[in-house]
Amino acid sequence: MVRGLSFVLCVLSVLLAGSTAISAKPKALLQAREGAAALLRGDYERAIAAHTEALKSDELSDPLRSNILNDRGLAKWQLKRPKRAIADFNRAIELSPDYAIVYNNRGNALMDIRRPDEARKDFDRAIELAPSYGVAYNNLGNALLALEQYDDALKAYRKAVKLMPSNPVPFNGRGKSQIALKRSYAAARDFTRAIALNARYEDAYRNRGDVYLNLGRYSNAIGDYSRAITYASGDATLYLSRAQAYAKSKKYPQAVKDMNKAIDLDPQSARAYQERGTLRAKLKSYDGALSDLSQSIAIDPDFALAYTHRAWTYLRLGLSKQGMDDVGKALEIGPENAEALRIRAELHEALGKRKDAIADYRNALSRDPLSRKSRAGFERLTGEPPALFGTGDPLSPAVEGWIVTRAPGDRYIATNPKFPKVRAPLEMYGEGEPRILEWELKKKPLQGVGLLRYDAGTLENEDGEGVRSQHVAIVDLWKNRVVAIEPYSWGKENAKWAWHGGSLVVTDLDGTTNTLKLRKPRPAARRKKQFARGRWYRYRWGRRRGGITYYRRFSR
Repeated sequence: MVRGLSFVLCVLSVLLAGSTAISAKPKALLQAREGAAALLRGDYERAIAAHTEALKSDELSDPLRSNILNDRGLAKWQLKRPKRAIADFNRAIELSPDYAIVYNNRGNALMDIRRPDEARKDFDRAIELAPSYGVAYNNLGNALLALEQYDDALKAYRKAVKLMPSNPVPFNGRGKSQIALKRSYAAARDFTRAIALNARYEDAYRNRGDVYLNLGRYSNAIGDYSRAITYASGDATLYLSRAQAYAKSKKYPQAVKDMNKAIDLDPQSARAYQERGTLRAKLKSYDGALSDLSQSIAIDPDFALAYTHRAWTYLRLGLSKQGMDDVGKALEIGPENAEALRIRAELHEALGKRKDAIADYRNALSRDPLSRKSRAGFERLTGEPPALFGTGDPLSPAVEGWIVTRAPGDRYIATNPKFPKVRAPLEMYGEGEPRILEWELKKKPLQGVGLLRYDAGTLENEDGEGVRSQHVAIVDLWKNRVVAIEPYSWGKENAKWAWHGGSLVVTDLDGTTNTLKLRKPRPAARRKKQFARGRWYRYRWGRRRGGITYYRRFSR
């Protein structure tokens, strides 16, 4: 998508530049325009040939020669020849040092050869020369994301969104930076906006599917992966991701089918064999599970997850010694692996080593306090209620029973003894720790929906001043989960919230809207009225027989 956007802008500039270069020979001009037209229609080899012929002229002006070199470099880049493209972009910049578009294009080519630091400098230069160049801001975000400078990447994408509010690409990029900053709900909002702008945006469906899978919204994830597969049917990773969502939804035949498809597409995928092996173990097909997990390890000997799940398979077969060997290898590769610690706890439990099992459950919970299996195991052996373990000390006084505690990985969890099954993740959007501000329970038609407003940290505005950010976690008490986290205010500016029956529309400070359907609308009462002979009658529901409903008429 970014390639296409940059591409159209550059070709248009070439056509315009060509029309002003009076000093060039007519033949060279015709060849340059022929090359630009070929570039527009995607005939890149023809574009290169035509531009090469045009460049043989000795009477081309420097601006026109620079444009032609840029276009030829662009054609080479589209043919995935980034180093040759960079050579043309370098020559174009030598002839026209203030040509913003060429810096942007060279930055894209540098990204292709994994030199994001140099690419960043080119995008910065393009923005310096053209401060309203939205594409360059988007590409700068890509470079900063590759450099793991996530906050700066988010700022670049936000600027691109402001400059190109109807283009889905910067929304998709901003969503990826939100994922890197552990803001899944914000990422889902951005991907949804990107899809609203382009219903065929495969990458946005893929990314939103990953977010939904992480949030436990498996049916939504399946839908997004399925849409992505319609546009990229040869991508093995999409089938694997959808298989995971099917497995979580306990739709095992569909999951196995997708895993088989992924292996057909990529026979050297360690992850594909690991996923199929794990599912076979859950389905008690242990021989097939061991075969798949061993194949996964053979492909990638440092794949900790394959060792972890093979250990779990050995545990189910009663082969605790082999299981301990595998889980030891998994923890050697990743000492902080909470799942491996839990499985080692189960192995210790099977071997009758109660103290060792408790210690491992405790360690697993210290790394992942939301793990239900680890909490259940710890409670089983100690009798200690899971709600009282692993929550830590509250960060601030309780507000209507809600307290906030810190979880591993700089995560924050809000809990309330009135709702023991709800653990609400609070995403931060600035410096500081979250603080509960208000809890509101909605009434009909939104019964069972609660709004948990909290301080989400201090942000810098465009003047460099620190302002407080407030967000709202929308909690569905019927499903015991947070369905969304939406912006509420940023300093003195407020987001717009509009309620429509069981739906909510939130417009953030950038003007981006998100629609949430929280409750299904109630069906209208099915009554019929009739006016006859000066009196009106109403029809009430009667009994239903043989597919026909009989109404009882009465008047008043």
